[in-house]
Amino acid sequence: MKHRILVAISIVFFSILSLTYLPHLIAQVGQRSADQEPERQLKSILKGWKLIEAVIPSDEGQAIALMSKFNQIEHLKSEFRARDRSNFDLIQQLATEEGKVDEKKNVLNKYLGSREKYVKKRDLLYRELLDLLNLDQQIRFMVFDRTFRKELRNTVNTLSKLKEMESSKKER
Repeated sequence: MKHRILVAISIVFFSILSLTYLPHLIAQVGQRSADQEPERQLKSILKGWKLIEAVIPSDEGQAIALMSKFNQIEHLKSEFRARDRSNFDLIQQLATEEGKVDEKKNVLNKYLGSREKYVKKRDLLYRELLDLLNLDQQIRFMVFDRTFRKELRNTVNTLSKLKEMESSKKER
């Protein structure tokens, strides 16, 4: 019973967090299609559910703190990936050009500095998250963190296939 309550709380919490980030998402309208939004929301809810299911927080407060830190880590990763792609594209462009030694050094230093800064911040957030948990929960979280993306991808693919099958049945 307690576990079901925590799952319900996690779903509500992730829904609220999604609304909190809505202005940020609206600013990126050109980058995301409207078709991806329901899938993104579904993934966010499934992440929260799977996180609570995997770690089994001891109480509501711990569950909220856990989801908050986890969401911060995921947001940091997302921002880093976008910046990293942009910086790497610039590096690839400069790789084909001759000369521009100073510009190449600056871009490379910026790229490497950005990666180092990300790693430090990510490690700090992970440490803060792990400090919220007891030893067994820490172990369960580490397993979850390493495996949930693949499981999430499989779950979303399965749901997409079910949706396609359902729509093809309706067409017949």
